[in-house]
Amino acid sequence: MATADILTGQFVILDQTPASIGDRIIARIIDMMVRVAYVIVALVFFTWVPSGGDDDFWSLMLVLLVGLPLVLYTFLCELLFNGQTIGKMVMKIRTVSVDGSCPTMGSLFLRWLLEIVDVTFFFVGIIPIITTRRHQRFGDLAAGTMVIARPDPSLMHISLSEFQYAFPDYQPHYAGAKLLSLGQAELIERFVNVADRHGACDESALANLSRKVAAAIQAPGNPDSLQFLRTVLNDYRYYALNEVCLC
Repeated sequence: MATADILTGQFVILDQTPASIGDRIIARIIDMMVRVAYVIVALVFFTWVPSGGDDDFWSLMLVLLVGLPLVLYTFLCELLFNGQTIGKMVMKIRTVSVDGSCPTMGSLFLRWLLEIVDVTFFFVGIIPIITTRRHQRFGDLAAGTMVIARPDPSLMHISLSEFQYAFPDYQPHYAGAKLLSLGQAELIERFVNVADRHGACDESALANLSRKVAAAIQAPGNPDSLQFLRTVLNDYRYYALNEVCLC
């Protein structure tokens, strides 16, 4: 089965597997069933609720309360449920950006707009799903998204597996490490790598960097050791990996 290697900004390579065509078709069938059930429930509700004599008002309400959610179903679900519709939840697949991040509202909306083309002209819309490496339909290609089998962190390939944070039982020490930016994490990594390569480091620079890092992550005390910086870096990677998995 094809995979899509994604290099994240947190020094992690994820082997994300594009969802199979079969899973996507079944997910769409489930979503169609959900839509039909929604329409039936809505019609029953409006049948039992007295109209109050204003038929035009209730007709408008019927269109708004039934029509709009029905038309916007895919967009609303993927926006509210982290890239998943009910069908995708059942099939354990999800929509993500091609770089592995969570899709933006704009990309999900563009993807939804082109769903009309992909669904209406099914035999044309299925061509890019079959022929592209990431199994993307036209909406995915335009929006920069793809549908993947929902990643299981325990099965992910981590490119730098020697990092302590990769161990399944790793417990982060500093919750504030998630506050670091990518640039700050890269600076810490470069400092630690240089110190490890030379077997020593400038004590004044170490103290200065440690003090700034402790302030940035709101860590108690004023640690000034390489082990502190290593721990903060591992914690940052731990939180970053979990963010990728849960986004």
